[in-house]
Amino acid sequence: MYKQKQRFFVLMILLLVLTVLLLGLSIAAGIIPSLKNIPFLEQGASILAMLSGGLAFAMVFKITSINESMRSLHVENRYYLSRESLFYNYQLFEKRIERLVKSHKKQGTYIVVFSASKRAVMRNVYRNNTVTQLNGFISDYLNALLAENKEYKSSDFAFCYYHGQFVIYTYLPLNETQEIISKINKEIYAIVERNDIKVFALPYFGVAEVRKDQSLFETLDNALTARDYAEKHFEPETFYSDDLRKDASLSEVEELREAIANNELEVYYQPKYNLETKRFVGSEALVRWNSPRYGLLAPARFLDRAEISGLIHEIDMFVFKRVCEDLASIRRKGDRMLPVSVNFSMYEFYSPDFFDNISMIIDKTGTARNLIEIEVTETTAQANPFMTTSILKKLKDSGFRILMDDFGLGFSNLGNLNRMAFDTVKIDKSFIDGLITDSKSREIVKFLIALCKTNNMEVIAEGVDKVEQVEILRKAKCDTIQGYYYSKPLPLAQYQAFLANNPFEKKEEGK
Repeated sequence: MYKQKQRFFVLMILLLVLTVLLLGLSIAAGIIPSLKNIPFLEQGASILAMLSGGLAFAMVFKITSINESMRSLHVENRYYLSRESLFYNYQLFEKRIERLVKSHKKQGTYIVVFSASKRAVMRNVYRNNTVTQLNGFISDYLNALLAENKEYKSSDFAFCYYHGQFVIYTYLPLNETQEIISKINKEIYAIVERNDIKVFALPYFGVAEVRKDQSLFETLDNALTARDYAEKHFEPETFYSDDLRKDASLSEVEELREAIANNELEVYYQPKYNLETKRFVGSEALVRWNSPRYGLLAPARFLDRAEISGLIHEIDMFVFKRVCEDLASIRRKGDRMLPVSVNFSMYEFYSPDFFDNISMIIDKTGTARNLIEIEVTETTAQANPFMTTSILKKLKDSGFRILMDDFGLGFSNLGNLNRMAFDTVKIDKSFIDGLITDSKSREIVKFLIALCKTNNMEVIAEGVDKVEQVEILRKAKCDTIQGYYYSKPLPLAQYQAFLANNPFEKKEEGK
């Protein structure tokens, strides 16, 4: 359609220039006697002819220049989408929206940003022809969405491809915008399957409402922020709100960055006590920030800031490396050595380099894999069950033990429990808190323990602070207890001293 309009425009300009040129030459040659007798035309005929020729040359030069520019945009879109479609160039997208805003009586409603998979995958477009091919199919579908659906008008949409993301500007109300998102989401999976494209499809959508007090780019930036939040939290669709921009200040980020560089982070160990063997059987590694300014800070005070600022990878790797180094030190000293469980953020767990990163540290420190237990929160596990199952199998096959943390908070499909390779499940503290006074909490805990036992999984109750809770859990056949009743989290030296001389094991030994 665009090329047809371009050809028509060029043809009309050329006809106009040719008409003026012929008119000038006719007057100069005396072919039109009636006009030749007009003094002004007679004297300026040759000038008119010359100007017409100049105008023709200028127009041809301009059209050639435009065509060169268009060809360059064709190349750009062919590079990203394997299609020669100007409709997906951002510069033309802006101009199209300017025209839509002028022609529409109502204000534009939403901008939707999406990609067919994670940003890291789609950025591979520079090296991956498969991703380019997938983007091309998606662009075809967006065009067909207007051509084949009579309920949608072309004046309600503008599309473009911007920095690895598809962008839709729509005048549709919220419910219809969500319907469009649902259709695109389903079609992406269908495209991948239909064309046997070797890309892991995992679409993420960010939506931002168009505001009168914001520019197009500001609204687009809001939608991009929402889309990135969706990927980070494994949500298929996220609507922008100002809360998404409550980032840590630059000074706070720099402060945390310096804390990592200055070794202000420390690893504490909280022991786990087995009710059957009446022995401590391991511990959980917990990070602390020993800040010269604020004192000793618990993870809740700074981990959210680390995730927002992108420093969570450094903290995850710091804790894991320190645990491996501490275990190596304990082995050299010949002290009592127990397995340690280590938590990882969702960002780290789903990172393509996760397994390679921890394997490199394990090999470098010479730590036995059976001494490391990987803790995965229930939220992380259910964010993408397919990927979780694959990652857990790889970890298990390599010799790591796997723990599910915070069990009971939101495992929407309990059937997934026996399909995932967990060795141990930790019942969330929120259920343990109500054990003494709340009969419902007791029944839920008993049910969760029985469910895990049916699936041959060890059960740990975390956050146990009172002896009454211990007795209830013992009767419910809980395997292991973790909490302040037995010990608070301790620095390495204190933890090792506690294992060597604690009242609980000594009491059992004295019987």
